[in-house]
Parts: sequence; C-alpha cells; structure tokens
Amino acid sequence: MKKFILIIITLIFSFYVLVEFIGDRLVKNVLEDNISSSLDRKVLIKKLNIDYLSGKANLEEIELMNKNFEGYMIKIENIKVALDTFSIFTNDIIINNVLLNNIKVNYYFNFKEQKISDNLRSLEKDLRKKSSSKSNKFFNIQNLSAKNISLSVLSPELDIEKSFKLNDMNFKNIGNTNQSKNYKDVLKKFFVDTVEKIKEKVSIEDILNNFDVDQIENKVKDKLKKLIN
Repeated sequence: MKKFILIIITLIFSFYVLVEFIGDRLVKNVLEDNISSSLDRKVLIKKLNIDYLSGKANLEEIELMNKNFEGYMIKIENIKVALDTFSIFTNDIIINNVLLNNIKVNYYFNFKEQKISDNLRSLEKDLRKKSSSKSNKFFNIQNLSAKNISLSVLSPELDIEKSFKLNDMNFKNIGNTNQSKNYKDVLKKFFVDTVEKIKEKVSIEDILNNFDVDQIENKVKDKLKKLIN
C-alpha cells in the first residue's frame, strides 16, 4: 500500500514538474505564433511564468516587431495576468485581469514623394484586412490596464526624435467572443488616437526644418532630365 501511495505521489509530482517547465514553454510558443499571425508582425516573449495553482501568469519583455521599419513598434517590460489556468488548454480562455506596465511605443515614419508612410497606420490597415478572419481560439479579458506608457516619434532619414508620455489606459470586456468588444477594434482606435496625439506634439515645422533642400533640388533636376531624354 505504501509503495502504491509513493508511486501516486511520484506521478503527481512528475506531472506538476512537466506542466510547470514544459507547459510554460509550450504556452509561450503558442502565444508568440498566434499573436504574430493575428497582427501579421513578429511577436517575441523573452520569459513566461505561469503558476497553474493560483492562476497567475507573468510575462517579461514582450516585443511587437516592425514590418517595414527596423526594430520594434511596441515593447512591454512586464505583463501580469490573472486567469482561469486550465482554460488555456481549451478553446475559450477566461482572463480576469491584465496589467501592462512600462510600455514603449515607437512611431517610425518616412516622408517620400510627398507621402508619409509610418508603422502605426500600416498595422492599422493590416488589422482591417484581417478583421473578417475567424480564430478557433476565443478569449475574453474582463479588465485590462496599461500604465507608464512612453511614445517616441522617430524618423532616422529626417533626423527627428521626440519622446513624451501618454496617459494610463483602461479597457473592459475585450476579446474575440460575441460578448466582447473586438480587441482589433480597440487596437485600431488606440493607433488612431496615438497618431492624433503625434500630430499635436510634432508640428509640420519640425519636419520641414529637417529637409535637405539641395537633395530635393537634385531630385527635381533628375526628373526633368528623364522627361527631356
């Protein structure tokens, strides 16, 4: 009988160790793949720890990489999650609370041929294209808070670099279920609001003051030569 009990305890302990160490790695890989697919951008998670007994998870250094620009668009130093742990392995993930802390947003833009291209609106367009796609995984976040947000406006070609703080944010009942506010719509609104905030902070004079007049003049001359020839 004692031997049987010892075997049972050993099996339970082995299962717990398996879930703790292999389960975290498995969930981390699934999260990276699913979010990358949803946003059409590579997502990297440096570290993920899940306490399966308490239903709490901790993520460190999450990066959403740029698609047409170098570096990352968004970097989150730390995410704390309270959830129904075993719902992770089902098609309906129940998340009670999410806290995003120390968030860095990089707004990259270029000005070429009288057009501005940037990384935020590029993502917003991709989200619009993917809005009709359906997932086999559903989730609902009852409460999401984002704190300590900094925004950097960057244009290496124009030698522009400005940084400022954004207000803390809070969202209720977001996800991809029928009862949730669509998380993609929430993201799109965030990007639109961020672009408006950038327009307030970065004036047209900041852009014009960084133009190389000689370079523009040479481009015009080159176009004229091509037309004549």
